[in-house]
Amino acid sequence: MKKFLIAAAPLALLGACSGGASDELQAGEWTMTTQMTEIDVPGMPEEMVEQMRAQMDEQTDTSTRCISDEEAANPGANLFAPEDASEDCEFTNSTVADGVIDVSGSCQAPNGEGSATMAISGTYTPTTMAADLSVNVEGGPMAMSMSGTMTAERTGDCEVEAEG
Repeated sequence: MKKFLIAAAPLALLGACSGGASDELQAGEWTMTTQMTEIDVPGMPEEMVEQMRAQMDEQTDTSTRCISDEEAANPGANLFAPEDASEDCEFTNSTVADGVIDVSGSCQAPNGEGSATMAISGTYTPTTMAADLSVNVEGGPMAMSMSGTMTAERTGDCEVEAEG
């Protein structure tokens, strides 16, 4: 579930970032870093929640993604969720204008047990992004709420695989 949540957030942010020509996300390779900073697990002993918080403080998730010209100009629904869960996600708000990001939606867990609602709010330029994110998990093994931050930057052109 944790991998599902962390992966969903950066892709949701990337999928949301487009606008007019001057605000348009630049195609290329992007590096995204997500850091979860707060967690609340109702019903779990506080001692265990504190251990989870300590682990979160030591972990960041950094990934890279190639964004094509077409995706940058017209991001599709497939960018709103992890590649293996896009058919199980629905985004009710994906407002991006004048450098401001406001995205929210929900996804079913890949195993079908539970769902996660997420909200992303922040700013972007053609080559950078910064946002606060929140994720609420319901169903499945346990309910929890998490929040954190995300940054991303365009790091260059996409590497093209050689055709053989």
